[in-house]
Amino acid sequence: MRLIINADDLGRNTQVNAVIFDLIDRRLVTSATIMANGPALEECLVRIPAYPSCSFGIHLNITEFQPLTSSAPLAELLDPRGNFSLANYRKARLGQALRKDIFLEWSAQVQRLCSYGQKVSHLDSHHDVHTDPRLFFMLKRLQRVFGIRKARIAPNISLDPKITFRKNRLWNLALRHLYATTTTSGFTDFATFLQAPEEIARRHPTMELMVHPGSPRFAAETGALQTPWLAGLPFAVRLISYCEL
Repeated sequence: MRLIINADDLGRNTQVNAVIFDLIDRRLVTSATIMANGPALEECLVRIPAYPSCSFGIHLNITEFQPLTSSAPLAELLDPRGNFSLANYRKARLGQALRKDIFLEWSAQVQRLCSYGQKVSHLDSHHDVHTDPRLFFMLKRLQRVFGIRKARIAPNISLDPKITFRKNRLWNLALRHLYATTTTSGFTDFATFLQAPEEIARRHPTMELMVHPGSPRFAAETGALQTPWLAGLPFAVRLISYCEL
């Protein structure tokens, strides 16, 4: 199995940055995605050149922190302080004007990373908004404009047999074939993988595991990541980054 361990939320704050880079140093994380509108963006960008073997993508964000653009339709997603709001996003109808402005905001986020000389290896998103079918064509337009050919798929692994991920499988198929995009065959969170690694490995030769180092909410996940879990797997694993996918 080829395995990518991707840390989300790089640039979120100083604590998150510190823990992610520590795990990269220890080869416990092989990839990370950057919040271009994160409060600690510049702090993380100055450290990235020291890690050429790690892939660094963009964590597209329309659910937290301040936007990089301003428009009347985008205000539907903002709270009274002018920050993106997950609750508002979940309520939004995402009409044509708003979808267009989300594309412009995503473009501004990619452009901001590029302005610092940061190459974007792949993309995913905060709260998985890039997998929203209503935004699919905006996502594909973004990929074309910036030539981003690698992306995170929608989750397609569950240990609950009642969960089939039928819609996600269709979305993943479209992601791979409309503006050809390289992806892993499987994607899930770290905790799910640890529950049945051998069963998952039989179905997925390439996997991305999502982790959130430095977040108090995911302290148990980060703790598990630092145990000798890799040595206990009953099959061979090669850790890779998105650059090697």
